[in-house]
Amino acid sequence: MEAKILVRGKSQSRTALGIINAYLKLYPNSTLSDLRQAFPKSLNPKSFTDSIIVPVKETKGYEKQFFEREGELVVLKSGEKLSLVEVWRKEDFDAICEHAKQYGIEVAAMEEAKPFKKGSYQLEYLNEFVPPEEIAFTPESDGKKKGKFGWWWWILLLILLLLILLFCWKKCCSNDKCSTTNVAPVENTVPVAINTPDSVVVEPDSLANNLIRDVENAISITLPDGKEWKIEKDSPEYQLFSFLNAKDTNVDADKSKGWITMDKLCFKKGETNLAPESESQLKSIVAIMRFFPNSQIKIGGYTDNTGTEATNMRISSERAKNTAKKLISSGINANRVTSEGYGSQYPVCPGNDTDDCRAANRRIDVKVTQK
Repeated sequence: MEAKILVRGKSQSRTALGIINAYLKLYPNSTLSDLRQAFPKSLNPKSFTDSIIVPVKETKGYEKQFFEREGELVVLKSGEKLSLVEVWRKEDFDAICEHAKQYGIEVAAMEEAKPFKKGSYQLEYLNEFVPPEEIAFTPESDGKKKGKFGWWWWILLLILLLLILLFCWKKCCSNDKCSTTNVAPVENTVPVAINTPDSVVVEPDSLANNLIRDVENAISITLPDGKEWKIEKDSPEYQLFSFLNAKDTNVDADKSKGWITMDKLCFKKGETNLAPESESQLKSIVAIMRFFPNSQIKIGGYTDNTGTEATNMRISSERAKNTAKKLISSGINANRVTSEGYGSQYPVCPGNDTDDCRAANRRIDVKVTQK
C-alpha cells in the first residue's frame, strides 16, 4: 500500500505510540474495538493484558508498564482515553512496524530520525495525503478535536453570506425601486362627479405627482402632500387600480377572463412598436404597479384581421413583448411581467371593416395574475 504517513521516533516505545496515532489520523472515527482489530493480540508483547491497547482504568496495578502520562495517552474522537503497552523488545517493535505498512504507515530508521525532543515522535504526511480529520493528542487538547480552521472559519463564512445577501438586495432595489414591501390597500373610491369627490388618503409612493387623465368625469384621491391624483371613471387605469385595490376581488384563474383593454396603447398597421401617443398610459400602468408592489400582470398583444394569421401571431407577440420591455425599462421588475400574442383573436371591434375599427383591434390588453 502506498505510504501515507511516515513516523519518526527516538525510542521504540514512543515510535509505537506514533504508529497508533498515525492510524487515527487515517481513520479518525475508530473505536477501541476498531483499534484492537487493527492491532491484534498477536502484537502484544506483555502477558498481563490481552490487548496492546487498553482503557486507562484497566491499567491499575500495571501503570508502570503502560504509557500513563497525559501527553502519552491515545485519545479517541469520543474522548475515551487509552493506554498503550510499552514496547521494549526489538522483535516486538519490528512486528508492529511491519504490521503498520498495510495501512500506509512507514517507520523511519532510528538513525535517520530528525532532531527533536528525546523520547517523542513526529508524523510526516506523504504523497499529498491530507488527514480526513485533524485530532491533536497533546496534553493541552485533553482529547478534544481541534478543527483545521478553527472557530474563525465560521465567522468568515457568515460574513460571506451577509455580503451575498446585501448584493442581492441592492440588485433587487435597482430593478424595482425597492418596492417589495406590502402596502395596505386604500378604501375603494366610488365613481362620482368631480364636484363631490370622495377623497381617500393613501400612503406615500411613486404615484405622488403623477397625473392620470385630469378630466371632469373623474374621482380624486388625496395624496399625503395634499396634491390630488385624478382618475377618469371607467377608464382602463381606473379598472386596473380598482381591481388591485379591492379587498374582495380575486385573480381569475380562467385565462380568457379578467382582461382590461388599454385604449391608449396603440400601434400603426403592421408595426410592433408602441405609437408615441401611448406614452401617457404606459406611465400610468408603471405608476399603478409601483403602488401595488406585489402585483404581477400579463400583457396580451392583438392585431386586426388583415394579413395571414401566422403573420398576425408574430406581430401580436412582438407587440406584447415590446410593451413588456417598456414597463421593465421603466423600473418594473422583469419577473412581474409576462407577455403573449393572440393575433386577430378576441377583437374589441368584431366588424374589422373600417379603419377606426381595425385600429381599435391593434391593441394591448392587461390581465392581473397576482395581487
